This record gives sequence, C-alpha cells and structure tokens, in this order.
Amino acid sequence: MRRLPNDTDLSFNAIVQLAALVLAGPVAALVVAASPALFALRNRRLITQVFNVAMMAVVTLVAGTSYYVFGGAWGQGQGSSSTLILLHVAVPLMLANSAQCLANAALLAGVISLDQKVPYREVIVGILRSGGVAYVGYGIFGLLLAVLWDGAEIGALSAVLVLAPLFVARWAFAQYAEEHAAHDRTVAALVRAVEAKDFYTRGHSERVAKASVLIARVVGLSQQRTSTLHFAGMLHDVGKLAVPTRVLQKTGALSDEEFAAIARHPVRGLEMVREMEFLGEAFKGILHHHERLDGRGYPMGLSGTSIPEFARIISVADAFDSMTSTRSYRQARDVEQALVELDRCVGTQFDPTYVDALHTALERTAWQPTTTVDPVAAVVEGVDELDHDDPRAPIRRQVATPHRGVG
Repeated sequence: MRRLPNDTDLSFNAIVQLAALVLAGPVAALVVAASPALFALRNRRLITQVFNVAMMAVVTLVAGTSYYVFGGAWGQGQGSSSTLILLHVAVPLMLANSAQCLANAALLAGVISLDQKVPYREVIVGILRSGGVAYVGYGIFGLLLAVLWDGAEIGALSAVLVLAPLFVARWAFAQYAEEHAAHDRTVAALVRAVEAKDFYTRGHSERVAKASVLIARVVGLSQQRTSTLHFAGMLHDVGKLAVPTRVLQKTGALSDEEFAAIARHPVRGLEMVREMEFLGEAFKGILHHHERLDGRGYPMGLSGTSIPEFARIISVADAFDSMTSTRSYRQARDVEQALVELDRCVGTQFDPTYVDALHTALERTAWQPTTTVDPVAAVVEGVDELDHDDPRAPIRRQVATPHRGVG
C-alpha cells in the first residue's frame, strides 16, 4: 500500500484481495490480505503487526460474508453469461467491497479516536471522505481482474492488463507524494531555524498549526485548504529570522524601536517564503496574522472581513498558544482562562466565528498548557511588553511596511 498526500492510499493488495475472493473464495482472500503484514513482521513492533493482521482478518471476513449473503459465487460457480456475472459476481462484489470499506473505517476510527482523543464521528467521516472513492476503484479493478482472469480465460495475462496501468499511476502519484514530502521538510527546516533563534517559540509553531487545523475542521474548511492553513500556522513566525537575536531574547520591556523590529516580522516572513509557490493562500495568513478586527493591528491595519480568513484563524490560535505556554517571566494560563480572554477580545481583536470554533474543538480534543524550556530564569516586569502575541499586550500603532502584494 502506498500512502499519498491528504491520507489517500493506492493499494494493489486490496485489488488482488477482491479478485481472490471471486476466484478462490474467502480463505484465499484472507491470505492475500494478511500477507503484506506478515512479510513486514521484522520491520514493525509485534503488537502493531498483531493488530494489523487481526484487523485484516476481520474486514476480510466481513467482505467474504457479505459477498456470500448477497449471492456471490466463486470458482466455477460464477457462470459465464453476462447476466450471471452481473448477479453473482459484480453486484455482490461491489456490495462486499462497500461493507469491507465501512468495517475498515469503523475499526481504524476507533483506534485513532482512542489514541488521539478525537471524537469518533469526526474521525470516521474523515476516513470515509478521504478513502471512500479509492475503495470504489478497488472494487471496479478487482472485478475487472477476476472477470478477465476467469471469464475471458486469459489467466495471468489479466493481471498485466489490469495492474500495469495502475503501476504507472502509482509511479506518478509517488512523484507527487515525494514533492509533498519535500515541502514538509522545507517548512520543518525553517521552523527549526526560527526556534533555534528564539527559544520562547520552541514548539510554538507546531501548536499554532495544530490549533489552526482544529478550528478549520470545525468551520468546515476543505482538506486542501486545511493542509495549506497548516503550512501557514507552521510558518507564521518565520520572519523572526530577520529580527535581531538580542531583541528576541531581551529580558525586559522593549523600546519602540525594538518593538517595531518585531512588528515587521510578518512582512519579513512573506519576503522569505514568497518564492515557495506551493504555499499559495498561506502567504496571506503569514502576512496578516497580527491584524485586528478593529483595524488597530499590523502590518497593514486591515479590519473586519478585509483580513484574510487564514489570518483570522491563525490570530486566534497564536494568542491561545501564547497564553497557555509557560515562559520564564510568567506561568501559563489554563485553557479555560485563555478562552475567557479570547472571548473578552471578540469583536475587537478576534473574529467570533473562530473563537467559537476553538471552544468547540477543545470540547472534543484535550489541550495541555505548555512549559517552554529556556535559559533565562529571571522574572521580569512588563510581561505584556515582552509577549506581543498575548491579547493583554498594549497596542502600539505601526506604520505599514511597503511590500509586494500577495495575490
């Protein structure tokens, strides 16, 4: 099985398994289904392999039982006329394939829901949405392989006719997957560079990206836009690479000049990543994540819905993580206190839609306040002066920095 971006799988095993169910019965289908997991025993933990084999056995049993219940025949009992093939192979196989898809999604969603503390319904809907279409394809190709193998009496040649084009498709998808992985590595490298320079932000980018995705799922953003939003959350502070280290790590109140240097980081961030075309809509989130609904933010002083959606989402996630992270100069707020503060700033700083969405998301998903380990242990005055992401920080008027627009 080859995993592709956005949780899409291209599985030759599933196709052969369905064909085996028609040609040789459920036992043969079970052998085909379990073989990849058995061959990988040395590469994974035993408990993982036991689970995988058990899950394969269950979903294959569901498929085999369904195929039989819906009138399916295997081996020589299929018949040769088109009507018999339709009634005793095609229809039962597609229904069995659907039952197998549902069983697979139900079991997998249960494990993910328990492990990641995510609502079961949300997980299973996501699995079916991303993998349901692929399962339909498996059924069609499995049927084609079985009919050509037996009905057309061309045997193993049918595997070449059916699977060869899929190998080409898999190769093309693999190139796309590798490109996507390269994007992930590039973003991760930039984040590590920022966190090496500003120890207060270690883990901050990942948490902002995570909270942004939680909000996106509640408000119903598409999978593609959610993926792009994740990049924006990861890179929202990349412009801090252009801020002097002494300013980022200063243990006292910032002067107007120093604050201005920090306030330029959204523009500097856009300048750094604007040639990375795959970021697309993320550019707007990076540039405008410090805008406020009342127009008193920076760098452009945008207000209301003129602020891009990604920026309004990241603004909420950014402030929330700042408040729930322990710094050397103050303790983290608990989640409830942070949400109260976000509610207080609704309509002036934050969009109520996305604050409400964060409330909903956190009812479904646990969030632990974070302790940031840094070398500065001093407790300093002027906390709000230091933490520009905290909603309590005084507003300082900023002059928009000239920059090229983002599409």
